[in-house]
Amino acid sequence: MIHPLKELNNPEGITMSRIPLGPDTSSVGEVPDGQVVKDASLLILLAAMRVMVRSNGILHVETANHRWKLLLQRGGLVLMEEEGHVIPTLCRKFNNRGIRFARVPEWEQKQGNRPYCYPFVSQVYKRYPDITKQVLKDILLESLLALHLEDKFSFVWRPISDLPANLPVWQLPLLEGNASSEARQWQQFQCVQHPYQQVQLLDAANMLARVGNDNFPLFARVTTGQHRLSEIADNFKQPIYRTALLLDKLAQKKIVAILPLPERQSIEDLGGSQPSYQPAPEKTGPKIFVVDDSPVLLRQFRDLLSNWGYQVNLTDDATNATQMISNYNPAMVFLDINMPGLNGFELIRQIRRQPTLALIPLVLVTAENSMTNSFRAKWANCRFIAKPRSSEDTDDFRDQLRAILRELAPLPSDVYI
Repeated sequence: MIHPLKELNNPEGITMSRIPLGPDTSSVGEVPDGQVVKDASLLILLAAMRVMVRSNGILHVETANHRWKLLLQRGGLVLMEEEGHVIPTLCRKFNNRGIRFARVPEWEQKQGNRPYCYPFVSQVYKRYPDITKQVLKDILLESLLALHLEDKFSFVWRPISDLPANLPVWQLPLLEGNASSEARQWQQFQCVQHPYQQVQLLDAANMLARVGNDNFPLFARVTTGQHRLSEIADNFKQPIYRTALLLDKLAQKKIVAILPLPERQSIEDLGGSQPSYQPAPEKTGPKIFVVDDSPVLLRQFRDLLSNWGYQVNLTDDATNATQMISNYNPAMVFLDINMPGLNGFELIRQIRRQPTLALIPLVLVTAENSMTNSFRAKWANCRFIAKPRSSEDTDDFRDQLRAILRELAPLPSDVYI
């Protein structure tokens, strides 16, 4: 791969809004701030970044599969945030370096011209400067590698002048050179194409024989078709290239499958006008219904289960939930205990009185992880899951949730091991 930044010679007098728009980087066109450039090559995108980095602002970049926010500031690159993965990626990287957060704020994601995580990361940087610097650099390199392994981009530049300069800045040519070099290595793989691809275990017995009893539980947990290759690397605390090399060999032997990148589901366009891509096909997995008076939990359930492939319907109205469940005819129902109007155990009695719902699996999800509630759930012939109280409990909660779903409402792609 040609190193785009070293090959580009900008015409004298080029300004921030003048970037190459065609394959020939000597042809320069005017692109006002806020104007969307579509179907650009990697060469053009990197050339644009080299020009825009002279000022401060947010570069929004999207492909058919992903969308990023890049914070360019003080002549370099500060942050790269991937839409929908900002919080879990940061927490995972910090956790691998021994920093766990009892509470992670829900960042406001409606302000399009601001980095989602900037205030939070700035606070962590003040306390743990060296670790935060390494975490941010890891995310930058991982995200730039992902960019280098795609081909067509849409992007828009939005200047920003009132953001404090509180975080470290990396020079773009150095980062791009590292990503370009690693991308050339990835292009040698036969099955693996991208660090954001998910991995599905196909031959559990063969894999168990290879890794042994000690390593197999972790490997099995992260190869259910729900975890990205980059997440798997973090779970095993090893370089992403080494993980990709191993999984590529296993895929060649049909022990695992490297799944295609899913298309993004959002239809919002970078320029705020016409959609630049089509929404993903409608979910066809089992139907799941969730009853809870917390909008936060409902949103988290919807996002998590939808990402896994389930159809999800929600309500915060326990009083009318029974009729809604009957109309929706789900494979499973998750419900809270403490809700206004009707508590969880009263709702269970209502549901069980309906002949069509009498045998439907019910799971109580509550923050009150007590022996009493656990006993009452068993007495009502329900499963019981305790809501996570901190970020440290989140992985265990997801594992319990996934195990119950695989048992009572499995997806067609689920592998039983």
